[in-house]
Amino acid sequence: MGIGTSTVDEEHSSRISKRSVGIIGAVVMVLIVALAAGLFVFGPALSSQRPRISGPGPVPASGMPESTLSKSDAARLYEAFVCPCCGKDIGSCTCGMAKERRWFIDQHVDKGASQDQVYRAMFQAYGGSAFFDQALVDQVRADLVAELPADRPVLAVEPAEIDLGKVPMEEQVLTTTFTVRNEGQSDLTITSLYTTCGCTTAVLETSQGSSPIFGANLAENPSDWSAVLVPGEEARLVATFDLTFHGPDATGAFRRAIFIVSDDPLSSSKEVSFVVEVTK
Repeated sequence: MGIGTSTVDEEHSSRISKRSVGIIGAVVMVLIVALAAGLFVFGPALSSQRPRISGPGPVPASGMPESTLSKSDAARLYEAFVCPCCGKDIGSCTCGMAKERRWFIDQHVDKGASQDQVYRAMFQAYGGSAFFDQALVDQVRADLVAELPADRPVLAVEPAEIDLGKVPMEEQVLTTTFTVRNEGQSDLTITSLYTTCGCTTAVLETSQGSSPIFGANLAENPSDWSAVLVPGEEARLVATFDLTFHGPDATGAFRRAIFIVSDDPLSSSKEVSFVVEVTK
């Protein structure tokens, strides 16, 4: 009688243990499935939350989704920007200016910048003339202007380009002048000039006097000069073109650009240019 009862109890306990193990196993499986589902749904979103780049353009422009870029994306972006020395995209040109702009983009991409932030940074560093797509320029400019203070300094240069026409080589040297003006509501500080070729130099004439001579070699350009334009004040940008720089047979069409660097927060670099056809 005792033995039978004991056997029954043991069988009953065994069934309870197996049932408990089954329940625990089911609960564990539910938790595993739930965890896997959570990773599937939220994992990509979490992995995409990389640090955003500090500096120009922290806020996405309207109509442009914010997302970080890969190295291949950076290479593709090169095609959107113009090399100032030759007019090709900066991914195709091998000059120092194209290399510097590729480096600038790569630095932003390495810090986790989105496509929009790269566009903004390029606009603020090199101006609208750095882009091929005028519609994109207008969009980036409008978004930046909407966020900048109304009392900022504003660098304006006129005309944007001068056509010097046909000039015989015997002229040797050409000079042309642009008007530089502060159209903003606070003082504008101009810190540098540079040109796109050694045949061209530039000087800024202000009420404070004339600047040193600036050329295409950034390493040799003056680094300790600046000039301040108060709101409404104008200055003269004088560009000089040496027709003989490339040799006595260097005839044909030339386009040369001059860049003015300032503390205008919309774009720290403003480009103007001249075109000329050199003849015998």
